[in-house]
Amino acid sequence: MNSVVPPIPLIDPDACTGCGRCISLCPKGVLVLSEERAVVTAEECMLCAHCYAVCPHGAIRFNPELLRGPIFTTFTPVETPRVKDTTDPADIVHFIRSRRSVRRYRDTPLEDDTISDLVEFAVTAPSGSNRQDWRFLVLNSREKVWDLAQEIRNFFIRLNRLAGNPFIRWCSLPFAGTALIRYHRDHMASVEKGLREAEGGRDLLFHGAPAVIIIHGPREGSTPVEDAQFASYHIALLAHALGLGTCHIGYAVESINRSGRIRRRLGIPDNGRVHAVMTVGHPDIKFERPALRKHFDLRYL
Repeated sequence: MNSVVPPIPLIDPDACTGCGRCISLCPKGVLVLSEERAVVTAEECMLCAHCYAVCPHGAIRFNPELLRGPIFTTFTPVETPRVKDTTDPADIVHFIRSRRSVRRYRDTPLEDDTISDLVEFAVTAPSGSNRQDWRFLVLNSREKVWDLAQEIRNFFIRLNRLAGNPFIRWCSLPFAGTALIRYHRDHMASVEKGLREAEGGRDLLFHGAPAVIIIHGPREGSTPVEDAQFASYHIALLAHALGLGTCHIGYAVESINRSGRIRRRLGIPDNGRVHAVMTVGHPDIKFERPALRKHFDLRYL
C-alpha cells in the first residue's frame, strides 16, 4: 500500500445529502455527520467499502491505489446488486448443488485470461476483519503441475520411510508430538498404495488437471484459513459457471507446508502458509444429477 495515500473514503460534499446510511453502516465509526454532510473523522479505516456500496448518490469513492472493482476478461459483470425480488433461491441451490469436485480432466489447456478471472472473483470473497491478505500462485501447464506432483510424491516417499520406522516414530514424540504416529496409523497405508499406483505415470494427486491454483498468506490474522477457503470456493463456483471443474487437494496443502524444499521452489515465504490448493480444468466426466449427502446434526439453543 502506498503510504502517501491515506486509507480513508473520499466524500464529495456536493453529492452527499446527509442521509446517514454510510454512517450507520461503518463498522469502525470512521464517518460522522457534520453540517448535514458525512465527513471522515479518522486517519484510516478497514477499507470494507460498505459506505461506497450503500451510498444512493454515489458520493463516496476510494483512491484507486487502495481499492478497485474486479476486472474480468472473459465476460462482462453486472454491477447492480441482486436482491430478493430478482433472485430465485431455487436457482441458486440448483446451481451450487450441481457443482461437483472433479477428479478426471481432459487434456485441454486453460487460457491465462480464464485463470485471471477466477482469481479476480476469488478476492471478492469475505475475509476476517477485511484483511484480504491472500496470495495466489498459478501453475498453468500440465508439465508444471506434473513436476509439482513428482516433488510431492518424493516428499511422501521420504515421509513414509520415516513413519515406517518404529524407532523414529516414537523418538519423534518430543519434537513432533504424535503427528508421525497418527500419520502412520491413519494415512500411511493409503499413501503407500497411491505411490505404487503412481509409478506407472498416473497423476493420482492432481487427477491430470492442466492447472493448479495455490492460495497462501501470512499465518497471523483473525481467520486466515477460513479466508482462503472462502476465496477458493468462489473460484470453484465461477469455474463451474464457466464449464470448468475444480477439486481441493488436501494432501498437497499438507505436503507443501511441511516441505521446506517445495516451499522454497514455489516461493512461499517462511512466515507464510499454504491454505488451499485447487485443481482447475475441463471435466472429463458428466454428472447426471446432484449428489446425495450424509445426515447431519442440527440443534437450536
